[in-house]
Amino acid sequence: MSFLKLLPQSVVSSLQKSSWVEYRKMGLYFADLYNDTEVNQEVYRRLPFDVLVQRDRRLRVAIDLSVKKQLLPESEWSDLSKDCEFTEMIEKYSEQVERENDLRRSFRE
Repeated sequence: MSFLKLLPQSVVSSLQKSSWVEYRKMGLYFADLYNDTEVNQEVYRRLPFDVLVQRDRRLRVAIDLSVKKQLLPESEWSDLSKDCEFTEMIEKYSEQVERENDLRRSFRE
């Protein structure tokens, strides 16, 4: 479960829309920042190949920019609508994987 679920939607949307957020200046989406947990590893395994390739490219560009201590030109910042779409897709997959894990645990008990 994402910590975003614990925050009011107005706070989440204002965080994602603000231009000072560095991850957007590096071309990343919010869901690219999630910690690498077992659930997220399963989510990444289930993602369509092209989406996974795009995510890997964003991460590589961000690492390169971070090492160089640079940011992308404003025209190349990540798009808010695509950011929200990708984050919602990751959240949907995440919830599905968590439900499946809960179901497995219930059968084991």
